[in-house]
Amino acid sequence: MYQEDIKEILLYKEYLLFYEVMKYPIPKYWQYFLCEKKYNWKINFPSDISRDRQNPLLGEYTKYIQKYNWIYKSIPFIQSIYLCNSITFNKLKSDSDIDLFIITKKKSLRRARFRSVLLFFIFWLKRSLSKKSKKFCLTFYITEDSQNLYDISLPQTDIYLIYWLAHLVPLYHNHHPNKSIYEYNTRIHTLLPNHPLRHCIHIWTNIFYWSTKFKTFIEKRSWWIIGNLVEYLIKTLRLPIVIFKTKKLKDAWWGIIINNTMLKFHLDKRKKISLLYKTLKNKFSSNKNKW
Repeated sequence: MYQEDIKEILLYKEYLLFYEVMKYPIPKYWQYFLCEKKYNWKINFPSDISRDRQNPLLGEYTKYIQKYNWIYKSIPFIQSIYLCNSITFNKLKSDSDIDLFIITKKKSLRRARFRSVLLFFIFWLKRSLSKKSKKFCLTFYITEDSQNLYDISLPQTDIYLIYWLAHLVPLYHNHHPNKSIYEYNTRIHTLLPNHPLRHCIHIWTNIFYWSTKFKTFIEKRSWWIIGNLVEYLIKTLRLPIVIFKTKKLKDAWWGIIINNTMLKFHLDKRKKISLLYKTLKNKFSSNKNKW
C-alpha cells in the first residue's frame, strides 16, 4: 500500500472518528458528516438516503413506530417530534427502546410533557425500568422558541451534540415548520460544514402532519389563564421530585436540565465521549504525520 493511500485512510478515519468512538456504523452518504472540508464539494442532495448495511431490526421498528401515528397527532401542545439516538444511528439492538425528542408550543412545556407521558403510559407504550424493548423513551423536551441548543453545548468541542443534531429524523409536525431544527442550529457547520441543514438520514419512516380533533379541542380549552395555571400547578407539584432526583444524580454523568423552556432527563455522557474523541483524534493525527 502506498504512503498516500495510508494517509488517505487515516484522514478519512480522523474525519469520521465520532462513529469509531461510539461504535456506530458510518452512514452511506458519509460526506455530510465529515468534521472538515477536504474538498470544495458541490453537494447534490440525494432523493433517497440509505445505508450500506441496514440494521436487520430497522424494518420491524419502523413499522411499529408508524403504527402509532395517531398518538403523535393526539398529544396536546406538541409542535414536533423527532426520532433520535440508537434508531437514527443504525445501531438498534433487540432490547432497544425508541427515543423521542419533543418540541412543544411556547409556554406549554409541562402540560405537553404531562399529557404525552400520560398517553404513552395508558397505552402501555412508555419505557420503564422493567420494559424497554420497543417502548418510547420521553426524556427530552424543549419549547418551539428555544430550538437553538447552543446554550447547552459543552464549553469546548461538543462532538456528541453536533452529530446527535445531524442524525435527528422528523416523525411528526403539527404543521409544516418555517424553519427546521437544523436551521436553528447553524453552528453545526463549525464541525460538519458539509451538512445541508436539512434532514439527511433516511430510515424509511413517514413524517406525519396536523392534529386530531381531540388535540385541537384540548388546546382551545386550555389556553391563557387556565393554561398558565396548569403549568404552574404541574411545576409546583413536581418540585420535590425534581430536587430529589437532581441531588441524587448530579455526580453520575447526568446532564439534567429543568427550566421553563427545556426538560432534559436522559443520561448525559458527552464529557466522557468528547474526551475520548480528542484522545483518539490526537492519536490519529500523530500516525498521519508519521507518513
